[in-house]
Order: sequence, then structure tokens, then C-alpha cells
Amino acid sequence: MQELLRAPRAALTFSLTSVIGVLLFAFAIAVLMMPPSQIIGERPPEMTCLQVAFTPARMSEVILGFEPPIRQAIADLLVPGDMALAWGYGLVLFGLTALLAMRLSGKWFRVGAIVMWVPLLASTLDCIEDVFLYSAVQRLVADPGAEIPLMISVLAGVAATLKYICLSVITPAYGFAATVKGLQQDRSIPSLILYVLVVYVMASMVLQPAREIPPCFF
Repeated sequence: MQELLRAPRAALTFSLTSVIGVLLFAFAIAVLMMPPSQIIGERPPEMTCLQVAFTPARMSEVILGFEPPIRQAIADLLVPGDMALAWGYGLVLFGLTALLAMRLSGKWFRVGAIVMWVPLLASTLDCIEDVFLYSAVQRLVADPGAEIPLMISVLAGVAATLKYICLSVITPAYGFAATVKGLQQDRSIPSLILYVLVVYVMASMVLQPAREIPPCFF
């Protein structure tokens, strides 16, 4: 892993990876997710509660709380839109974390060489979550009285929880701390631009879950 950060064209590779992630993120929102989003409207907080429902009863309650046309739109939003979105943010965070780690030394470099893969793990978990949520929503689209298997609600909840730990705890914790460390070692213009991008992106990964998850359990 550390060898990848030391490769001759590592900075260019990770920069391009982040750019590809931004383009994929934009494509997911502007193309894949636009039609269902026009039906759903502004993203409801209940979408987050659906991810961490954990029980068939709670999952059914959230899904059936939407009108029938919106239920189908949610399914269309999840696959393939949200799956593409997941790899968009994953690639962005992977590239930014790697670029940040490259500017550090010692344990910060070594830890960064590991943490940079965490966003891609989150993307994988997000896709797993999407598959289970899609299955649950489609069951209730076909038959509002259908029962959602316990396995679907539990696995979706576990995948979502692990995803949020990766995105909203592990990656930002390293990102913020490494940025502070980086400011002590490298204050060149390119590095300062990177620090601003890291803080902005990491903060966005923390704020939405912090705002939307707690109300789901109260």
C-alpha cells in the first residue's frame, strides 16, 4: 500500500482518480438520479431512516409512508443511481486521502496508506445496502401487504451502519487530523488547496448523517 503512494506518478494518478470520482458523482446526480428525483422532490430524511431501519416492521413503515409513485421512484433512485453515486464519492475520498497522506511522514503516512482504502470499502457497503433496500422497496411496490424478510432489513442496516462508520468516522477523523499535521509540515499553495478540499468534503460526509440519523431512533 505504501509503495502505491511512493510511485513516480502517484500524485497525478490520485488527482485523476478524484476527478473521475467527481465526474461520476455528477453523472449519477444529473443523469441517473434526476428522473426519480423529480418525482420524489427534495430528498426526505426518511430515506436515511430506511437505511438504518433494521427491522421488517420499521422498514415497511418507512416505505409505506410514501405514496405509491414515490415508492417506485425510490427503487429507481437506488439502482443504478445511488450505486453510481457511491463509487463517485468513494473515488473522490480515496484520491484526496491518498494525496493528503503523501504529504506526511512516519505514522501519518503509514496510517494514511491504509485509511485511503476505507472510502472504497464504504462504496462497496453502500452498493450492498442499495441491493437489499431495492429488494425491499420492490416487494412493497408489487404488494403493499408483502412481508420483508428479516435478513433483508438486518443486512441493509448492518451495511449502512458500517458505511457510515467508514464515511463519517474513520475517514474524516484521519482527514481532519492529517490536515492539521499537514499544515505544520507543508504550506505550499497546492497543499493548501488540498487541505481546503479535504476539510470541505470530509465535513459534508459528517454533517448529513449527524443531522438525519439521530431522529430515526427517537
